[in-house]
Amino acid sequence: MNTASGKLPPREEIEARFKWRIDHLYETDEEWEADFVKLGKLLRTVSMYRDTLGSSAEALLTWMRFSDELDILSGRLENYAYRRYDEDATRTAAQAMIDRVNHLEAELAAELSWVLPELLSLPDGRIDMFLSDSDELRVYDHYFENVLRRKPHTLSREEEELLALSSEATNAASTIFSMFNDADIRFGTICDADGNEIEVTKGRYLLLQESSDRNVRELAFRTMYSEYNRWKNTLASMLGSHVKRDIFYARARRYGSTREASMAVHNIAGAVFDTVLATVNQNLAPLQQSISLRKSILKLDAVYPWDLYAPLVKEAQIHLPYERALSMVFEGLHVLGSEYVGDLRSGIDDGWVDVYENIGKCSGAYSAWTYGTHPFVLLNYTNTLKDVFTLAHELGHSMHSYYTWKSQPPIYGGYSIFCAEVASTCNEILLMNYLLHSDVSREIKLHLLFHFVDTIRGTVYNQVLFAEFEQTIHRTAEQGEALTAEMMSAVMSELYVRYYGSDFAMDELFAVNWSRIPHFYRSFYVYQYATGLSAAIALANGIIERKDGALTRYLDFLKAGSSKYSLDLLVEAGVDMKSAVPIQSTAELLTNLLLQAEALLAMK
Repeated sequence: MNTASGKLPPREEIEARFKWRIDHLYETDEEWEADFVKLGKLLRTVSMYRDTLGSSAEALLTWMRFSDELDILSGRLENYAYRRYDEDATRTAAQAMIDRVNHLEAELAAELSWVLPELLSLPDGRIDMFLSDSDELRVYDHYFENVLRRKPHTLSREEEELLALSSEATNAASTIFSMFNDADIRFGTICDADGNEIEVTKGRYLLLQESSDRNVRELAFRTMYSEYNRWKNTLASMLGSHVKRDIFYARARRYGSTREASMAVHNIAGAVFDTVLATVNQNLAPLQQSISLRKSILKLDAVYPWDLYAPLVKEAQIHLPYERALSMVFEGLHVLGSEYVGDLRSGIDDGWVDVYENIGKCSGAYSAWTYGTHPFVLLNYTNTLKDVFTLAHELGHSMHSYYTWKSQPPIYGGYSIFCAEVASTCNEILLMNYLLHSDVSREIKLHLLFHFVDTIRGTVYNQVLFAEFEQTIHRTAEQGEALTAEMMSAVMSELYVRYYGSDFAMDELFAVNWSRIPHFYRSFYVYQYATGLSAAIALANGIIERKDGALTRYLDFLKAGSSKYSLDLLVEAGVDMKSAVPIQSTAELLTNLLLQAEALLAMK
């Protein structure tokens, strides 16, 4: 099936075998409604546990298990509502579900706002005594350690309740952006190189940017970015409001900055962020070398934004149907063992993946899950090699989720974003290594090398560029200055010029790239793509080279969930992200990839 040309089909026309099995969450909306009512009833019983947590180990254990039940049920309700919405954002029923579940979760957060203050008000040593008295309670040991760590930033019961009640209203900027970006914005149509009229969508944009016809690439670029530029003041207001939200919560909780507040959630020191930015800025030469090589191959006077994804190896245009992509992924991940690949095959057959774009479908790709259910992978597959790597990436998230669910109790049934991007990008590295060592032509090998180069550019350099932009706008707002469209565009323009070097030509429209990035509504998220890829490269190399214990340590990492702090989990897996070494090594790998490509190009 190919939905990459012509107009998008409605969801009803997509074959069932290419859709995820959302009925594995709830078979009908009525079943969802029943659990929604159930959670509402449970919510009204929360208050009966107040002032009981310090009375005995048994009372604390009873509360923790009840809290787990609430988390599982609310997660399941939210997962279903958002997956229904992401299938087709034009569905008013799904939009209503999201509104209702968000409202109920805000109520739940308010009802639970007393928990942390009560735990933190217990006499010193009380929780430790309970843990020593109860083997069943001891499973929550790391959770309690994490709670006590945040004591200086936890407020009184009344203050915590007020903050919880405010969450639904203060999330408005993110909600509005999502609705605008996924459901409302439209870019019109263009003609491709053969004269066919094609609707420009976010899902098709990268495919159009990979056209060999430079006019098509530029037209697609201008069609999309002109529309974002038309709304830049509105979008600046949305993003600015989100930043102000973060400032409010950071100051309310007595953090020194929004960055500190965001990173403290997973106990990541600000020095890690600083090391990432500093190391990347000290290693811009390989990125700029890649731009210069692109300019040379394409025979351009300069590389413009619409040239960044142009094919560099014309002979290697590859059309890869979804079934072939699956085979490639299975073959590439065989080094992770037969159990891993077998579990992955079973998951695909069981309806984990939603493959093709349809009208109203959420753009991009992700893997989503909640405890007690299998992952749900959203793709917008267009039969390209990049799509194959996206599939491997999202399935890495999925297997991380699946093994965490199977191995951990509910309290540790998730994992931090800092760890999440390791599992996903490790899959990409393993697939790349397999393909590079396969019996492929010079052209295909060049294609793969350039894909790897673009992966490092996009996942490390671009994301750190975004992280630097994010830090700048947050600091600007914290100093009381306005976040206007002009200011944000100026910051982004300066960053692209500085990062990409003299062979890159900045276009005025590209300066509004900040306006279309959904991750800016998850503050200080994007730098973790860079740490994730760098950690994944280090761990994948250990697996590929069959270093003693490397595979076992990695699989244990996938099963660990949030049972320890993220940095500690990665150290146990075999990489220290407090060090500059992983980022530095990734920059050196980029240089090596470029040298390999140049050597192959010289073999004509």
